[in-house]
Formats: sequence, structure tokens, C-alpha cells
Amino acid sequence: MTDYNNFDADADAASSKAERRRTKIIQVLMSGSSTLIRDLAEMLDVSLMTIHRDLSVLEKEGLVRRLRGSVSAEKSLLFESSYNYRGRKNVEDKKRLARAALAHLEPGNAVMIDDSTTTYHLSEFLLEVAPLTVVTNAAPILEKLRHTPEIDLVSTGGRYHPGYNGYFGANCEKAIRSYHVDVAILSTTTIQGLSLYTPDEIVVRAKQAMMHVARRCILLADATKFQFSALNYVAEITDFDLVILTGDIPPDKLDLIRASKVHVEIV
Repeated sequence: MTDYNNFDADADAASSKAERRRTKIIQVLMSGSSTLIRDLAEMLDVSLMTIHRDLSVLEKEGLVRRLRGSVSAEKSLLFESSYNYRGRKNVEDKKRLARAALAHLEPGNAVMIDDSTTTYHLSEFLLEVAPLTVVTNAAPILEKLRHTPEIDLVSTGGRYHPGYNGYFGANCEKAIRSYHVDVAILSTTTIQGLSLYTPDEIVVRAKQAMMHVARRCILLADATKFQFSALNYVAEITDFDLVILTGDIPPDKLDLIRASKVHVEIV
């Protein structure tokens, strides 16, 4: 007679072990731009077949990408790491930035919020300054706020992009331009000098449209934004009325921003 209880227990143990292994893979990838797949297998003391199975699962979740024997979860000139992966990074810094931005909102404001994983955390605090009108292209914010009292929630619509977990394209941009808001709150992929860049043109157009229709623009950025390059120009830091920064920002980068005379808050 088959012992189904033992079978289930063994299956649960194997599943738990695989999940721990995949968590370790993500942790390793967070510390570097890319890793050889064979090195991951050796590090975790498993076969290449097992590591490829793990990577297949993570790839389907949009957390990693494989290329020529290596695996990466970081951004490059043409690739923005997935929303799910980005959302796991620097969470406390992002919450601190969102909390600081809240101090610059007033009840009755109309607020435009972009699709970034940083600005997402505003959705956790907005009720504190409600009533508000919130216009966004970010699917997670729409989901978070859809039943929130005193938040008049407006979706930009557009074509859904799974990598950014948001809505983009011509219809999105047209909708954004049909509004006039008190505040636009945005983040960025990277800051180089005094310029903001992002890998994808569709993101550029959405961000620029949001900035165009806002009376005030606020930029939120943690220290990791100064570590990467990206292909497409978005705007200058001086185009923002307020820049809120957090983390261990290189002193020369911070000095350059302060010298530009833009209003800066460090939180």
C-alpha cells in the first residue's frame, strides 16, 4: 500500500528546498550584474539540470533572464529588470522616499504617479492626506487603491506592458495630456550627471507627458540610481521642483546636484 502521507511530505520538502534555492539565486544576482550558470550550480551544490529548472521558473516569473551561459537580473542599456525583481530591492529606502513625498501633498490635490516601484509605496500612505485624485498608469497602484475611500482613482489606460506592470503607448500618453494636475511624482532608472535616463522609449514618453501636465514635479531616487547607465534621455534634474534622495549617494554626485540649485531633500 502506498503511503500517501509520506509522499506528500517528501513533495513539500522538495518544494521548500527548491524555493530556498531560488531565493538564494535572486540574492546572488542582486549583488552583481550577471553570473555564470555553472557557477550558480557549483555554489548551490546542484546539477546543471537542476539549476536550469530553477532558472526556468524564475524566468517565467520575470525575475531573471538567461543569455549565453550566464544569468542576470540587472538592468543594462536596453533591458529594464522586471517589475517583480525591482520591487524586491531597497524596499525600506523606497518607503522612506514615499513617506517624504507625502509631506508635499495636500487634501484635494490631483496627483499624477508614474509606474515605478519607488512611487508604488505612495499608495500605502495616500489615505493620510485624502481626499485626493490620483491619476496613474501603474497597475499595482490601481489595484492597491481601487477600494480606497476618498481616493478618486483615474487610470490612464493604454497598452499593458508586463515588464513594467503598467500601461503605456499612444492612448496612455493622450490620456495623460488631457489632464492638469497639482503634482507629478516620478522616479527614474538612472541619474547620470544632472540627466535622467531609462532603457525604454515608451517609458520616456509617459514620464515626459506626466511632467508636462503637472504644476509641480517631484523626483524620488535612492542611491542605486547613480550606479547604472541607460539609453534614453528623460529630463534634467533641474526640470523638477523638488528632488528627494536617500541612501549612500556618492558625495561628488550630491555636490553636483546641489550646485544646480534644485531644491533637494535627503531622507
